[in-house]
Formats: sequence, structure tokens, C-alpha cells
Amino acid sequence: MEAKKGVNSRYATLLARDVLPVQTAHLKESFELAPASKLAEAACMATNQAIEAWEKNQGTRRLKPGELLLEQEGRKIAIPLLTQEVLPHLKEGRSPRAVRRELEMLQFLRLKELNPGASVEDFWHLVNQAELSLKRGGKSAEVLPERPLDAETLKPGGRQHVGGEIPPEALKPAIATLVDQWGARPAQAEGMVTLAARLYTWCCPKVEELDPGQLVWLAHGTRKSRRTDPRLFQPVVLTLLTPEEQHWPLNTTADLKRLKIRQIERITAEAWRQDGVLTTLDLEWLLGISPSLIRQLLEAYHERFGVLLPTAGTVLDMGRTLTHKALVVEMALEGLTTQEIARRIYHTPEAVDNYLRLFDRVLLLRYYHVPASAMMRITGHSQSLLEEHLALVEKHFPDEESLVSYIGKRGIKLEKSS
Repeated sequence: MEAKKGVNSRYATLLARDVLPVQTAHLKESFELAPASKLAEAACMATNQAIEAWEKNQGTRRLKPGELLLEQEGRKIAIPLLTQEVLPHLKEGRSPRAVRRELEMLQFLRLKELNPGASVEDFWHLVNQAELSLKRGGKSAEVLPERPLDAETLKPGGRQHVGGEIPPEALKPAIATLVDQWGARPAQAEGMVTLAARLYTWCCPKVEELDPGQLVWLAHGTRKSRRTDPRLFQPVVLTLLTPEEQHWPLNTTADLKRLKIRQIERITAEAWRQDGVLTTLDLEWLLGISPSLIRQLLEAYHERFGVLLPTAGTVLDMGRTLTHKALVVEMALEGLTTQEIARRIYHTPEAVDNYLRLFDRVLLLRYYHVPASAMMRITGHSQSLLEEHLALVEKHFPDEESLVSYIGKRGIKLEKSS
């Protein structure tokens, strides 16, 4: 059955989570090439072919983005959570569910190579726990951890964007291709190939660099802007399954939710510590659960601990999620310091101060009786955001005296208009 266009467009970003488009985007930006230029892609393809040929002779094994490293009985294998063998079918109108089923077949066959006796349930327990036959856990079952995750306790991860892994002689065929077939200057060709090689090794770690249960995922960078090429992804190392979680008993839906919130808090924090953020789609694809369950778990976590886990929705304002700017103001009005707020919402202290300065401006405009319709033009912010801030003003400052007192504590001097 053909999927609706709107459904598939939501998954279109997954098609760009591959090494080649990421390399190409970075080269176009670094060498100021035209958007339609084919030279960057040619440089990346030639470089990747040269590296793969050289490393094949060296016996080097790498993991591609989206490949989950698993180990059983001392043997390691990569299970693809993303693969260009299957994802392009989304472009053809095939439904995401059908594509996932096709991907599951590839994953199961890969697991069988490692463990010929593995059953479908064994596979689901490792890769897609939501498919297991689970009993209803009951609405009162506790699924949240006893305390929030301390991100500082996580093992440092991340892919360092450095060169030197691939010797110059291994890259000579790629340089020659650019010079002979594309007319590039030797110095330009060498520069492009060197950068493409660095990007390749940045996105594709050696197997021994990761622990079982980990993978590299191409995530949005925390400094992404509307003018940034969306393919400038940041490779982040995520621990999808710990050794303990690979053997967790999963009998009820509550057990599943306990596992999923534990995974969500860990991988969102890991991505954040590596200057990346995960979207709801990332979490949906990695964890095999619905967007509604993801939102439910995120909201329950925030309600319990007052911690806003770092997703693209909360950090980059991508998608519809919890409104973190209003939460920052609420926390500040409750007496939390900038540093405390920053830790709770996984933002920088500078970002928190920016949000609070906007609230200060709204307070001043309200004090001077500026109409709400004019505030949009003055501040440059949306009506919905300003309405949230004005609602907070009404909630916390019922009279002018309390408003003036707060503004004074913020170090702002007021002059009463005549």
C-alpha cells in the first residue's frame, strides 16, 4: 500500500544520514562551492573508494553511521539500524512501516550470521523490544528511575574531527582522479581529499573504538541555524544498550517503558555532551516506539524531576514539544540560579540568560503599557511566545508593585512616563 506523501516527507531526513551527503555538504561549505557543483561529491566518492580499498588490505573494520555494534560469545557484528539498501524505498512511496519490516529482515539475517540459533524474539529483545508480546503493565506501575541521570557520570564519547588515520599514499588515487578527470588543481584536489578523508574517519569509527551496544548516529549539531545546510550533521556515539539492558527481563508494557525512558535520558544526554541533539524521529527510529509514547515519557520525566532532556525540540525549537523558554522563566521565578537552570534543561548559561533578558523586555513593555500587538515588532519574537511570557507576568506579578520590585532586583532602573 502506498504511503501518503506527508508521511514519507517526515522520514526524508533519514536519507541524508549517510556519510556521502554529510561529506559533500561539508566540502561545499569549506571550499565555497556552488550548491549544484558535482566536484565535492566526486571528491568524496573517490576518497571513500580509496580508503575502503586500502583498509581492506589492512584488515581494518569500520562501522557506518547507524550500525549497532553487538557482541555474543566474543564475536562482534554490526546490525544496521539505517542502511541505504532499504531507506531509498521511502522515496518510491513505500510506507515507513513496510521499509522498517524490510530493514528488520536484513537485521535478523545479520544476527543469524553471529548466532545461527537466534530466534525472532531474541532479535526483538536486542533491537526492537516494542515488538515483543508484553502483558499490560497497569497505569499505576512506576516506570521512571529513582533519580535523574547525572550526565557528568557518562563515559566521555564523541568522534574527534582529526586527520592522520589514513596515510597520504592511500589517498593518491583519489587525488589523481580529481586532477585527471575533473580538472582540479593538484593543491585543491589534495585539500579536498584530505578533508573528505577526515570526515570519513570522523563519521565511521573503527570497530574497536566502540563498546558493544553502541553506535554512531548523525545528529543535528547544537549550533544549527536556519541558514545551515541540514546535511551538516554531527556524528555522536550513543549507547543504545548497556550490557545489563541486553539481558533485562521484559514481560510487561511497564518494563518496556522503564527501558525506553532509561535509553532516552542516556542517549539524549550523550548526544548533547557531543554537541548534538536528537529529534523525535531519531528517537522513534532508534528505539522503535511511537512519537506519542516518546512525548509521554519526556513529559513524565520533566514533571517528576524538573529536568528537560535535550532534544532538537527543546534545544533548537525543531518540532512541537515542551516550551522550554517559558520553563526557564518559571524556574528563575522559583529562585533557581542560571547555572542550576542550565543544568536542568541542558542549555548553556548564556542561552538561559538570553531567555531571561527577553522576559525582562516583556516586563518593561508591560510596565510602560505597550500593546501586545506592538511587542512582536519591538522584540522580533512570535505572538505565541510573547503570550506565554505575558501569561507568566499575570501569574507572578498580579500588581504593579510586585512587578516593579522584581525589575529592581534584576538591576533595571525604571523611569515613570509622564
